[in-house]
Amino acid sequence: MGEYEVNSEPALASRHSDALSGMAPEEDAVAGPNRSSVGPRRTFRLLTLLLMLAMPLANLTLLGQYREGVVQRVPDADAATVKVGIASAWLFGSVLNALGMLFVVLIAGAAGAAACRLAGSRGAFADDRTFLGLAVSGFLLGKLLVLTLGSVLFSLPSSDHIVAVLGGTDPSLAVLAGVCTLVARHSARLSWPRSTTCALAPTGLFTVASLIA
Repeated sequence: MGEYEVNSEPALASRHSDALSGMAPEEDAVAGPNRSSVGPRRTFRLLTLLLMLAMPLANLTLLGQYREGVVQRVPDADAATVKVGIASAWLFGSVLNALGMLFVVLIAGAAGAAACRLAGSRGAFADDRTFLGLAVSGFLLGKLLVLTLGSVLFSLPSSDHIVAVLGGTDPSLAVLAGVCTLVARHSARLSWPRSTTCALAPTGLFTVASLIA
C-alpha cells in the first residue's frame, strides 16, 4: 500500500503539469490580442490629446478676427476691455474647437467600426473603432501640420484661414478615405471592396460635420 502511494505521486504531478501546459497556449491566445491592442489605443489617445491641445495654438491665428469682432460690438471699449474680449473669445473658441474635434474623432471611429461589423469584420468592435479613430485623428493632425507649414513658408493659406481650412471639405478627404480603407483592411481583415465601403462611413461623417460647422 505504501509503495503504491509513493509511486502515484509522480504520476499525479505529471498529469497536473500536462494539464497546466495544455491550458497555457489558450491563455496566451486570449491575452495575445489584448496585448496587441494596447499600443494602438495608447497612440489613439495620444494623437487625440495632441489634436485637442493644438486647437488653442491654431486659434491664436484668429486674434485679429477676435479683435475686430470686439471692436464692432463695443465701439467705445477701452484697451483693457478689448483685451479681455479677445481673450474670452479665444478661450471659448479653443474649447469649442477642441471638443468638436474630439466629438468628430470618436463618432467617426464608432461609425466606421459599425460599418465594418455590418460588412463582416473579423476583429473586435473596440479594435476597429480604435484604429479608425486613430486614422481620423492622425489625418487631422497631419493636415494641421501641412497647413501650418504652408502658411509659414508660402502664406498659403493665410494664417487666419488655417482653422477654417482644417475643418473644411476639400480634396484631402480622398486621403482620409484611402487611410481609412487601409486601416479597415488591416483591423477588420476584410476584402478591398468591403474595406473601401467601410471607409465611406468615417469619411462621410467627417464631411457632414464639416458642412454643418
